[in-house]
Amino acid sequence: MRYCQKIAQITFCFIASVSGFAAQITGTVTNGTTNKPSSGDAVVLLSLASGMEEVAKTKTDSQGHFTLNVPDEGAPHLVRVERQSVHYFKSAPPGATTADVTVYDAATQLNNVVTDARVFRLQASGGSMDVSDLYVLNNESQPPRSRIGNQTFAVTLPDGAEMGEASLTGPSGMPLTVTPVPSGVKNRYAFDFPIRPGKTKFEMFYKLPYSGQYEFSITPETPLNELGVLLPKSMKFTGVSAGFAQDSDEAGLAVFFAKNVVANQLVKFSVSGEGLAGNPADAQSGAGNATAAPGSGSGSQSNAAWYIGGVIVLLVAGGFIVLWRRTGAGKTGRDPKSAKPAARPRVPVQSQPDKPALGDMLDVLKDELFQLETDRLNGKISQEEYEKTKAGLDTLFRRQIKKK
Repeated sequence: MRYCQKIAQITFCFIASVSGFAAQITGTVTNGTTNKPSSGDAVVLLSLASGMEEVAKTKTDSQGHFTLNVPDEGAPHLVRVERQSVHYFKSAPPGATTADVTVYDAATQLNNVVTDARVFRLQASGGSMDVSDLYVLNNESQPPRSRIGNQTFAVTLPDGAEMGEASLTGPSGMPLTVTPVPSGVKNRYAFDFPIRPGKTKFEMFYKLPYSGQYEFSITPETPLNELGVLLPKSMKFTGVSAGFAQDSDEAGLAVFFAKNVVANQLVKFSVSGEGLAGNPADAQSGAGNATAAPGSGSGSQSNAAWYIGGVIVLLVAGGFIVLWRRTGAGKTGRDPKSAKPAARPRVPVQSQPDKPALGDMLDVLKDELFQLETDRLNGKISQEEYEKTKAGLDTLFRRQIKKK
């Protein structure tokens, strides 16, 4: 009997010692709004070995500290922290033992969420014009907070516009597929994605009927630091409103811009002729430029090839993720008298992003997977769309893990 008791004691000590050496990830969650530890937040460990499986969970203590056991030590992980219905993530590659996360308080109404820029990328052929309409928002709220709600941002499309893709790029620097929903106002569509502190880009792809000439009339709801227009050099741009200037070509596209666009005042510009962004004749001067051409939302084979080509270039320059096709809608403007052209525009989408490190790639792929799971649970996508997108994202994960 004593012998059996000793064996049991030794076995218990062995199991306890083994569990004591189990892999763990520890960290601290800081509330960026108060600059204090964030207590009581739900912390989840997501394994990326086979998607986004929850493998451990806990809550932060009074000092914002947390500890997560890692059951699959050799796999890459993401640490997800939820605060006031907003998720914040931190990449935890294989072997990582710490992961500190900054979260923010959330509010439905925030001041100092401004539109820094709006950029149009255009191409036209065969009776239709493809438009990429990009809004660059900057959440400069003080103290910093995340904006939440059913309509965190809304856009108005021109009459007759046929919605294509829509994407969002948050402060992490990588795009997510989003689905704008009708706001209840004609041609106006809203996003319900949280706008975290820092820069967020909303991009709409849509198609317009085109008979060889089109005039854009936009009225911005807030001041714009810059309004940009990029189009193939075979097309002609005319600034109907004063204040537009031309910049140097970008990736074979002619670039026009206006600075300091005033809110709630009409601004017009027109385009004529035809041209495709992927045309070698148009892209001669930008053949070596890694900046992507505008995307297409038409759904035709030529437009799809143009969009995929742009995404390939983005993957080379910054590891951007291919966006899944959705349906939705955009429109805006400014005051010609107060527009003051500068010597050189600072259109955000023209600058070439730094190539992200592997850890950054995994850090942002998590957002896409989380949004996909959220859309599935909320019934925003079909099971077929979910399975196809999930398979593509799993392939990207495996590729990144191989590189590691």
